[in-house]
Amino acid sequence: MKKTLIFLILLLFTAKGFSQTIPSTEFSKEDYLQKSKTQKTTGWVFLSAGVAITIVGVIGFSNTYDDWSDNSTDTYGVLILSGPLIALGSIPFFISSGSNARKAATLSLNYQPILIPNQGSLVQSSQPSLSIAITF
Repeated sequence: MKKTLIFLILLLFTAKGFSQTIPSTEFSKEDYLQKSKTQKTTGWVFLSAGVAITIVGVIGFSNTYDDWSDNSTDTYGVLILSGPLIALGSIPFFISSGSNARKAATLSLNYQPILIPNQGSLVQSSQPSLSIAITF
């Protein structure tokens, strides 16, 4: 009985040792700025690709508009419809990019140097200041 109890206790410690750990959800300022930059770039790629696909569809459709026997008119019609959908897909990336940029904005307490007049000359002194830093 004693050996069984010790075996079960050791088994529980082993199970805890090999279990998964919960990753930390806190990101640094640089992580948020990098995510914001990546999401903004992805948003611009989707937006420009959607506009380009729409323009190609409109130009191709206008060139083949008179020839209804050709199936390329259907292809250009699909491009005209899918281009704006791709461009609309960029909106969530721009929104999350702005959200991550706001998270990266930090409030900090600094000491700002100021010049104080003292008996006909200027003396440099430090004054505490509250600053907000927003970097993109």
